[in-house]
Amino acid sequence: MSCFDQHSPKTNRSCLPGRTSQLAATCDQSTSLKRQLDAVERTCVPWRFALLRKSRPAGGTYLLLLFLFATITPANAQQTVLEREAARVETLRRISPSIVCVMDPKGQGGGSGVLISADGYAISNYHVTSGSGTFMKCGLSDGKLYDAVIVGIDPTGDIALIQLQGRTDFSFAIPGDSDQVQVGDEVMALGNPFLLASDFTPTVTYGIVSGVRRYQYPANTFLEYTDCIQIDASINPGNSGGPLFDIEGRWIGINGRASFEKRGRVNSGAAYAISVNQIQKFIEHLKCGLIVDHGIAEFTVATSDAGEVTVAQVSALSDAYRRGLRPGVQVLSFAGRLLTSANDFQNVLGIFPEGTRLPLTWRDQDGLHEGTIRLRPLHAFQKAPELPEERQQRPPQDPENPDGEEIKPDGTTEDVPASLKSLFVARDGFCNYYFNDIQRLRLLTALKERVASNGDPKSVWVIAFSPSEPGPPLSGELTIAPSAVGMNLNNRPFLQSTSDPQVDEESPQLPGLLIAMNQLRRLLSGDAAEFTEQQAAGRTFHLPLEKDVHVLLTREGVRTCRWYFDESSALPIGVDIEYAQGIDEARLLFADWTDRNGAVFPSRIGLISGAQEDLRWLNIGNLTVNKPSATETTKP
Repeated sequence: MSCFDQHSPKTNRSCLPGRTSQLAATCDQSTSLKRQLDAVERTCVPWRFALLRKSRPAGGTYLLLLFLFATITPANAQQTVLEREAARVETLRRISPSIVCVMDPKGQGGGSGVLISADGYAISNYHVTSGSGTFMKCGLSDGKLYDAVIVGIDPTGDIALIQLQGRTDFSFAIPGDSDQVQVGDEVMALGNPFLLASDFTPTVTYGIVSGVRRYQYPANTFLEYTDCIQIDASINPGNSGGPLFDIEGRWIGINGRASFEKRGRVNSGAAYAISVNQIQKFIEHLKCGLIVDHGIAEFTVATSDAGEVTVAQVSALSDAYRRGLRPGVQVLSFAGRLLTSANDFQNVLGIFPEGTRLPLTWRDQDGLHEGTIRLRPLHAFQKAPELPEERQQRPPQDPENPDGEEIKPDGTTEDVPASLKSLFVARDGFCNYYFNDIQRLRLLTALKERVASNGDPKSVWVIAFSPSEPGPPLSGELTIAPSAVGMNLNNRPFLQSTSDPQVDEESPQLPGLLIAMNQLRRLLSGDAAEFTEQQAAGRTFHLPLEKDVHVLLTREGVRTCRWYFDESSALPIGVDIEYAQGIDEARLLFADWTDRNGAVFPSRIGLISGAQEDLRWLNIGNLTVNKPSATETTKP
C-alpha cells in the first residue's frame, strides 16, 4: 500500500521528499499513471488541486507536485488547529471576567449572569434572581464578591437586570447580532453549574447551534421563550442566566431552559438561550426599574391548509380592527418579518415589550394594506409573580438540588449594608422604583432647565396656525388656558374642558389636538402635580420617525401620554395620547422648538391620523402670552 492510500498525518509523515523518485518508479510499475493520479486526487483535499487540474503537467511532474501538496497538508492542518485553539483560549480569557455567579445575600444558592456595562449592570434569568431576593452577592472570576441589587425584571421572558456595586470599571460582554446566528455555528456557554469553582472561575461548555427561532410554549406558567436559540452545549443547573457566546466571543444570548433527564437533572443535549436581540429591546425598560410586560396584538392567527397565516379572531376595540383586519384576512408580515406560520407570528410578538408600536402588512379582497398597531399588556403585573412549581424551592433533603439555584430567600436583610438598602424603593407596579426615579428625573430636570419660567401654567397662550402643505384648509387659532383649550378652525369654534374633556368636543379634522395641547401645557409647566403619575418607560423605536427614543409616561385621569425624547433636545419630539377606549390615539410630532414672547413652543406640529396614518404638518405662526394679573395670581 502506498502512502497515498491512507489520508492521515501519521502515514503522510513517512513520505519524505528524498523518496520521491523511488515512489514514482514503484507507481509506474504497479499501475498506470492515470489510476495513481486519480487515487491521489481522491484522497487529498480537493481545493488544493483545482488549479493543477486546469493545467495538468505531464506524468511525473504532476505526480511530484501532488506528492508535495500531500506531504505539507497535515502540517498546515495541524497549524490551523493550533491557531484556532489559541484563538479560542484567548477569547475565553477575554470574556471570562464578565461572567457573574449570582447568590443570595448569605452567599447561598447559585445561578449565573453576565455584565453588560462598566457601571455594573448585569443580565440574569428571572428564575435565578427571584430565588436570591432583592439584594445579592455576586462573584466574579477575580475571586471577589460584590454586593448587588435588583433593578428590573421581565418575568414572562425570564430576564432580570441587577447592578453590582463597588466599581465603575467592570469588564463586560460585547453583544453580537443574534439574527445572524445560523444552525451549525460554534458557540460557548459560560456559567457556574453546580458551583464547581470556589473562586467563581466560570465553567465553559462548547457546542453548536442546533436550531434558531425556536418557540417554547408557556405551559402552566407565565414563562415564555420566543425566538430563542437551541444549542447542544451542556447546560446544567447553575448555568441559568449565564451568557451564550459565538466563537468570536460576541454575546448572543442568555442560557435559560434545558431539557433534563428525569433523574439527575443532567442536560440531555437540548438547551435554549434567549436571544440577545430580544434582550436589547428590554434593557432600557429594565434600567427604569420596571416589571416589564410583554404584549398582545389583540388578534390571533392560524395557519391555513394553504400554508397562509390568516386572522382567526380580532377584538372590535383594537388598533388592528380599526386598521381593517377581519377574520380570514391573510397576514403577510409583522414587525418587518415575513410570516410563514402562526408560530412565526408568536415568535415575533414575544420579542417586544408591551406598548411598542409595530408595522403590519396584510392582504384582503381589496388588495395589500399597511398599518401599525400598539401592543397591549399581556399580564400587567403589579408585583413580581410567583414562580411556577417546577421553579420552586426543593426540599432541603432532596439530593437532586446540588447548586440550590431556586432557593427562596428568607426575607431578612440584617447583613445588607445600609448603603445597599438605600438603592431599593418598593412600589406597586415597579420592581425597584429607585431606578425609575433616577431616569424620570433625568428627563424632567433637563426639560425644566430648558423651559425655565416660560412654562407658567397660569398664562394663556394664543397661537395661530396654518397648513404647511397644500390640502384641506386647516387654518385657525388655538387658545390654551388653565381651565379650557379652545380652537377656531376655519371659522368653526371648538372648546374642550381641561378637567373633564370629551371626545365629541374634538375637531373631526384634527382629532385629539385640543386634549394634546392641554397635556403639553401640563408637561411644560414642570409641575408634577399636573399628572396623577409620571414614570420613565425605557426606549422604543418610534414610527414614523424611525429612530430610538426615550419614553416618559404620564397619566392624568383616563388619559395616558407617551412623550418621546431623543438626544438632540431636552424638549419632546412627539407624543401619543390614549384618551378614550375604542378610538385611535392622538399622535403628534413636534419640530423646531423656539422661545417666543415668553413661551417655549414648537414651530411645527405634525399630526398622524387615519387608517393610512397620514402625516400632516401645521405651521405655528404668531404666539401671544397673556400672563395673569397680580390679583388673579394671589386669589385663594
